[in-house]
Amino acid sequence: MTNAAETAQNKTGPSETVPCYGKINLFLEIQDRRTDGFHNLGTLFHTIDCGDRLSAESAEMLSLDCAEGITATPDDNLVIKAAKLLRETFPERVKADAGMRFSLAKILPTGAGLGGGSSNAAAALQLCNRIWGMGLTDAELLPTAARLGADVPFFLYGGCYFGEGKGEILKPAPSPYPFHIVIGTPNCRVETGWAYGQLDPARKREWARFKALYFTYFEDWEFYQVLRNDFDAPMRRHFPEIDSLAQRMQSFSPVKTLLSGSGASVFSLFREKGAADQCLAEIKPQCRFSCLAEFVT
Repeated sequence: MTNAAETAQNKTGPSETVPCYGKINLFLEIQDRRTDGFHNLGTLFHTIDCGDRLSAESAEMLSLDCAEGITATPDDNLVIKAAKLLRETFPERVKADAGMRFSLAKILPTGAGLGGGSSNAAAALQLCNRIWGMGLTDAELLPTAARLGADVPFFLYGGCYFGEGKGEILKPAPSPYPFHIVIGTPNCRVETGWAYGQLDPARKREWARFKALYFTYFEDWEFYQVLRNDFDAPMRRHFPEIDSLAQRMQSFSPVKTLLSGSGASVFSLFREKGAADQCLAEIKPQCRFSCLAEFVT
């Protein structure tokens, strides 16, 4: 199915395809509310080798071809928003009417806490930068990425990063123990704004201590039993589907089972691939999406 933000015209330039890796939050602490309406947070992001693919080619107009159901209005998709924002932000580097024809092969589900839309947006920024010949570094793209969403700056880099502020303050972190990661997304969707309202006001503040300990113990698989996500307990209370999935995954004795982002996806970290394979086969029937993933460094 073709959704066009503007009517696509003849191709006029080179084309390129890039992966849009997903992510999991190995640690997520929601801190104080900011004056801009966002919350400060402390998180440990890591990209995983499961995700979408975005292709782009120079064209006379902006357009997006994608699978049905990604967005009702193509202009609302972060891919098109990213291209438009890049043109507006750097008028001295690109023509105001520069076009791009995008094609998105969507694998990651929406509303899943895996960062699919944010990853698409970051890929769109990088593709436009290269194909339009803008010559911007990722560091120069960072403020534009932050305007698109809190997770978008991370996806310009990928790998393992500590995230602070609203997620846009990034510092490299050592790559964790090489777990086999089972991910399941149950048949429910979590509205992120609503999820913030369900957080426990008395939740712990452990980010600074966790970050310090991580540098010492990141190679020790037992350390990962301390991982936590402030959304985990309230989302499991409100969504039986999430709680049931998490319990089933935990029955295979992973090192840790935890929500990613605000949900609805749950991941389990396994040392042994055999146990991970068994867990994946067991949860597939109750998931709208599931996969076995590894960390992408």
